[in-house]
Amino acid sequence: MGSPPGTHLPQALLPLLRQGLTGLPQALEGVAQALKAHRAYLFRLEERQGTWYTSQLAEWAGEGVSPQIQNPALQDLPMEEAGYGRWLRRFLANQSVGGPVAAFPQEEQPLLLAQEIQSLLVVPIFVEGRLWGFLGVDDCLRERQFTQEEEALLRLLAEALAQTLELWERARWLGFLVEASPFYLARLSPEGRLLHANQALRQAFPQGVSLPLGNALASPGSPKTHFARGERAVAWTLVAVPGPGGVALEVLALGVDVTEREEAEARERRWNAFRKNLLRIYETLMAEGLSDSIFGLILDAALDTIPSAQAGSVTVLMEDGCYHFVAARGYDLRALRQVCLRPEEPLSLTGHQTAQVFTWRELARFNARLDPERRRVMEEAGRIGEIKAILSVPVFLAGERKAFLYLDNFEREDAFTPLDRELAQAFASQLGLLLRRMELEGRLHHLAYHDPLTGLPNRLFFLEKLAQALQEDPESLALLYLDLDGLKLVNDLDGHAAGDEALRVVAARLRASLRPRDLVARQGGDEFLVLLTHLKGPEEAVAVAERLLEVVRLPIPLQERVYHLTTSIGLVLGAPGLSPGELLQRADLALYRAKGEGKDRLAFFEAHLQEALRREMELVEALRQDLEREEGLNLAYQPIVDLEAGKPVAMEALLRWRLAPPGEFIPLAERHRLMGALGRFVLRRACEEQARHGLPVHVNVSPQELLDPSYPAQVAQVLEDTGLPPPALVLEVTESTLIPDERGRDATQSLKVLRALGVKVFLDDFGSGHSSLERLSTLPVDGLKLGQAFTQALGSPPDPQSPAARVVGAVLALAQALGLEAIAEGIEDEATLAYLKALGFRLGQGYLLGRPSPLYSEER
Repeated sequence: MGSPPGTHLPQALLPLLRQGLTGLPQALEGVAQALKAHRAYLFRLEERQGTWYTSQLAEWAGEGVSPQIQNPALQDLPMEEAGYGRWLRRFLANQSVGGPVAAFPQEEQPLLLAQEIQSLLVVPIFVEGRLWGFLGVDDCLRERQFTQEEEALLRLLAEALAQTLELWERARWLGFLVEASPFYLARLSPEGRLLHANQALRQAFPQGVSLPLGNALASPGSPKTHFARGERAVAWTLVAVPGPGGVALEVLALGVDVTEREEAEARERRWNAFRKNLLRIYETLMAEGLSDSIFGLILDAALDTIPSAQAGSVTVLMEDGCYHFVAARGYDLRALRQVCLRPEEPLSLTGHQTAQVFTWRELARFNARLDPERRRVMEEAGRIGEIKAILSVPVFLAGERKAFLYLDNFEREDAFTPLDRELAQAFASQLGLLLRRMELEGRLHHLAYHDPLTGLPNRLFFLEKLAQALQEDPESLALLYLDLDGLKLVNDLDGHAAGDEALRVVAARLRASLRPRDLVARQGGDEFLVLLTHLKGPEEAVAVAERLLEVVRLPIPLQERVYHLTTSIGLVLGAPGLSPGELLQRADLALYRAKGEGKDRLAFFEAHLQEALRREMELVEALRQDLEREEGLNLAYQPIVDLEAGKPVAMEALLRWRLAPPGEFIPLAERHRLMGALGRFVLRRACEEQARHGLPVHVNVSPQELLDPSYPAQVAQVLEDTGLPPPALVLEVTESTLIPDERGRDATQSLKVLRALGVKVFLDDFGSGHSSLERLSTLPVDGLKLGQAFTQALGSPPDPQSPAARVVGAVLALAQALGLEAIAEGIEDEATLAYLKALGFRLGQGYLLGRPSPLYSEER
């Protein structure tokens, strides 16, 4: 009978206790012998993405037993997938797995039998509370059940191994942290001998460190601080480790390198001084104004900020092409002013792009190349022989070296640091900005009185000249106010750069069309002002204005297009007692009238224009308010009649307002961009009221609405909100909206979308716009309405041989040929009605057939 397993416990544990993990092989051999097993092993368990894997890490195999440490089947084995889920669950519950393999579940046996295992015992290993792996032994000769005492022995070794692993992990991570730490870490003997240093300390102090340990040794366990400055600045914390009896065994040192922090603080102090001195310069300039004193102010500030600079000077490139001294400290400036330094001279301290340090040797070579007189001045007044180092900084203005800042040291060649060069460069940059400002002030007067885009005088210049002319001879002058028509199209199609070019072309043409004594200025945007003086009469001003109208009409080729702009001109004659502002206001009113009458024309100022403008502004404000409240606006309906049956087949919705007739408020709404809001009101109201008359409803669409890309979506939304079937809505559009340009193509595309919805489209006032046979055949329309101007031109009774009758007949034939419905507008007498019916018109509209009236009217 063999000895109990417990007697072999020291044989298994001592290698781990003495050697740590290096004693693992001996420990495995000891536990195998203690448990009379033929193989002992250690496996690692790891969970990766929810799956547990196991790998064999160590093994002892007895004589005659095949080792499995190289078995690939035992590396990265997925526990669940390989059939060992039962093992994993028992391990997680801190339970062992043991006994004869033949008694194990079928899925576990193949891999075990392949290793010649007859019986086994494995126990889990937990490290820091987490399942780490398992320790096991195999009996390869017999089937057996392991006793509780044997399992206890194996668990005891597993616990010892877990403790060893914890210590090893902690030591490994601690060692890694110590070595990887950017701080300086060291152990020193009480005598100061370096026992251990981490990598950061070894690299920073390859010769070792010498630290004062007295204070730390005097108070073991109490941290002491020490600040050391040398090549590097380090803040040290020293702690003496107490041993038996309180005697210090060693000293631990932690060092934090603060070199960069100290350098940054010193750098910040220098830059603060720079900002303080710069602020002082600008305060002086605000109080005294910009002048040549700026050179001395900059030089003084640089000398105060850069201690290594013991003297200095400033040179500026003058009109004679030479650099001249304009400021000096530590030198005789009066004498230096006689020196002219040419840019092309060797060195000349002008060939570099940024701050550069020159030594006394380079200065000597430079001075030797000067002529005797300049060399004498530079040696006596410029003390060139005494300078050891000179910091030279070029000052650039518009790419040219406009000036130089020189800072000198009389003691060392290496006196100037990189930070000194940075600060000197910053002062030079400020000097460049101030020089730029001085140059700009010389051009400000021109810029203040001229338009930068066209080069023409601006409004300010024009008003000053106008005021002067009104004082001299007000009755012989005239003011023209021009507003270009069509510039927005240029901007929309080719961008604002093209629009700017069009303005420059127009400005040049206007200037070339005037007499030398006349003045043209740009008011702003697309507006120009013209002042005519010494006129013999109003007809001379009119002739100039008409010439300007013609000049603006000339084609303007831009990129791949040719644009045709026009202008509206307001003209006012001078009169005694008028101020420039009053005269300009009168010209503005005349311009407003010219634009209201159709643009591309000239209009004179008349006294009643002011009253008309006041009324228009009142009407515009009232119309806006009524639109917001939906008050004071209603629809009248005029029937479209089947001429044979004499019955209405559709209704045209016409807007009425309480304060003005359509002929007044519709143009007003167009001028003030209210047509979109009016159109939305009419469309929604007409669709809502359609159920009251039950006929298709015609609604007029303005160009402003149709050119809005969102208009088809607006119509679809109204149809959905009101429940009106799309075929019951007919939109009437004018031919001018569909002209063959980019905007017309956009409008045509919108009509295609609307017709796809089921909405019908008619051309209103056909014959008054831009349609051609070819164009009409491609337009997405369902019908056309013959303009009432043609109907009225037929006469009463109509003359079938008149040109008007032939045109009307041709329009009807054209509509029929294209399959379009034709409506004759303006039928006001029986003779016209009879003629149109006989001609073949099926539909008509006019006062004879029904006047516009609200739906609630008795007549309706």
